[in-house]
Amino acid sequence: MRLLAVLALLLVSAATWLDGRAPHPVPADADPGVFSADRAMRTVDDLVDGPRPGGSPAAVATRDAIAARLSAAGLTTRLHSSTGVGGAGSRMAAAPVDNVVATLPGTDPTGAVVLSAHYDSVASGPGAADDMASVAAILEAVRALREGPPLRNDLVVLVTDAEEVGLLGMQAWVRDELGPSARPAVTVNLEARGVSGPSLMFRTSPGNAGLARVFADAVPHPTGDSSLVEAFRLLPNDTDLTRVLDAGRPGVDVAFVEQPVQYHTAGDAPGNLSAASVQGHGEAALGLARALGDQDLAPLDPAASGAAPQGDATYFRFAGTTVVYPSSLVWPVAALGAVAVVAAVLVARRRGVTTVPRVLGAAVLLLVAVVAAVSASVGLWRALLAVHPSWADTGPFLHRPVPVQAAAVALAVAVTALWWLAVRRWAGAAGAATAGVLVLAVLGLVTAGTVPGASYLFAWPAAAAGAGLSISLAVRGRPVVATAAAILGAVPAAALLVPLGWDLFVLSGVSDGVPAAVLVLTAAALTVVLVPEGMQRATVGGPPGRVWPVPVAAALAAVVLAGVGATVNAPSAERPQASHLSFLQDDEGAHWVSNQTAPAAWTARYLDTPAREVPAWPGPDEVRTGPAQPLAVPGPRVEVLSRTADRAVLRVTSPRGAPGITLRPDRAVTSATVTPAGRPAVSAAPTDGLTEIRLHAVPAAGAVVELVTRPGPLGVAVADLSPGLAGVPDFVPRPPELRAAPDRTGDQVVLAMRVELSG
Repeated sequence: MRLLAVLALLLVSAATWLDGRAPHPVPADADPGVFSADRAMRTVDDLVDGPRPGGSPAAVATRDAIAARLSAAGLTTRLHSSTGVGGAGSRMAAAPVDNVVATLPGTDPTGAVVLSAHYDSVASGPGAADDMASVAAILEAVRALREGPPLRNDLVVLVTDAEEVGLLGMQAWVRDELGPSARPAVTVNLEARGVSGPSLMFRTSPGNAGLARVFADAVPHPTGDSSLVEAFRLLPNDTDLTRVLDAGRPGVDVAFVEQPVQYHTAGDAPGNLSAASVQGHGEAALGLARALGDQDLAPLDPAASGAAPQGDATYFRFAGTTVVYPSSLVWPVAALGAVAVVAAVLVARRRGVTTVPRVLGAAVLLLVAVVAAVSASVGLWRALLAVHPSWADTGPFLHRPVPVQAAAVALAVAVTALWWLAVRRWAGAAGAATAGVLVLAVLGLVTAGTVPGASYLFAWPAAAAGAGLSISLAVRGRPVVATAAAILGAVPAAALLVPLGWDLFVLSGVSDGVPAAVLVLTAAALTVVLVPEGMQRATVGGPPGRVWPVPVAAALAAVVLAGVGATVNAPSAERPQASHLSFLQDDEGAHWVSNQTAPAAWTARYLDTPAREVPAWPGPDEVRTGPAQPLAVPGPRVEVLSRTADRAVLRVTSPRGAPGITLRPDRAVTSATVTPAGRPAVSAAPTDGLTEIRLHAVPAAGAVVELVTRPGPLGVAVADLSPGLAGVPDFVPRPPELRAAPDRTGDQVVLAMRVELSG
């Protein structure tokens, strides 16, 4: 019976996980009114031909090709040319930007639906997924929309520039065109942090109840849930939607995130892009555009319309449907979980199969088991680092992660089984299971008050498992009914938490142990299915049973799987390892530079010093260096246009045409104003001042930079940066098992100098 119960729950978990996978690609000969991944993939192939960092000739050509396609589709298309500014803390970033803006007028608009993506890529990769897949999905969605009746609301397609260097294109568009708008607008932003997986709605604007319901009703395969929204709100990560939310306007972020090892690398190529992910992306864009395009947008954008603000919603997939309910129900659901657990404890105590102190003791030991599982997962990663030291720089994401992830799961199973063995004898099967459900109920209450959109993950499993456990204990002597109640009670935990534990590996790998913690808590709660049979064999003080083979077998499986993972992820031409190397030339000479702590042999040949701080290096890291032959090319040019006691105005250019220029004052300046040649000026004045001004896509005529300072002498380190090492003396191309690292400071030629400005 136990085996059947476990198999039933595994089937529930597998079915739920499969329900959340990306949809099957639709062929190119499908009905014109539906989205076809095959058609969109052809667009990706046409538009991706190597990296296209903002301002580069490749980016300009791609921008013009996208604009031409939107015009051919019947949209009124133009370039929004401006200057974007961004940065964080004491760092400022600025660049001239050219966004593609195309409009399809509505029949009776209440506002605009904005479909957005970015066309630039990082210099280290061609950006097939990030973000040309999104651009192609929007183009194909627009084509499908044109096959149907016209929308009520205006449709705006916004393809932004300079996203990769600080969301600069979107910042400029929001400032110039969205911010002053008096009409409602809802933005659907498409992104990618990998090359496969389902398209998740992972972030929304605050007050997302209306958007969540539209998403659930309009998208054929809706994936994503409110716990992702809560998590992203706590993280420092950004997308273009950040600038929309900063302006107080509504929107959603949709992205696929699997196989992140390819993110920002040469592996982000059309051949690695999943057509299923593009299908999910396009269905989300098309479904949301149609639904939002035909409804009154005023309630969704209170900032523009003056409508009453909405609250957040809890939403998630369960049993093949998307559940949506308002935040006002979060606390009642969490309380329901707590009540169900209290009821289970009372019934167990009345039946004499456990006691309250023993349940509490088992719960405390479960928390110890969670810590042990996290430590085991972290230890697994450290053991793998002993075999592959370079993973310290390139991990925690691997080309073939499944064996390593399965090893972490096996360790979590082993720890849970040891916990069960430790507590079952003195707390009884009912006491151990009740403890597992109790911890979930407490987590449901804690998250209800801190991250309410994630509370459902714990509250519903606690409520169902507590109720199932109560019934199992109450119908003692009727094992079939008791077992059925226990299995049904465990279904929400199997459906919500087991897939979550596995999917967390995509977000964090095995290095931090978070997935292991979730899996141990889940497994402990699922022991409710062992209670009916356990009551027949043992209550408090009974024999331990024959569970010991489980932790032994699981531990052995973890060792074997870890070995397989270490073997199949060895660097090769099919699974290249990231290698960070750049060239720096300053007043002290020429140097090779790398920020890796365990570089591959090819990288290490260029280095001969330990990691240290290099003042001229325009990166945040300590770096290893090695001698290099100087380049016979001019470095950046700085012309002092004016200098007063508290102000310096400089014109900076790169005679060699480097697209990036960085200025680092030796003391914080109060503010900076940047005017790229031919573009509007932008300024930044953070509270604590500026220590770095980074200019991207610098025009041939350069940019004027005005620094406001306190009186006194001022030194400024100026560097120009260009991608690619092919022209550097003694540079030998990487072997096939290596590729450029996904780091903006990698594969850069940096020429630096220092300018002294007297006060």
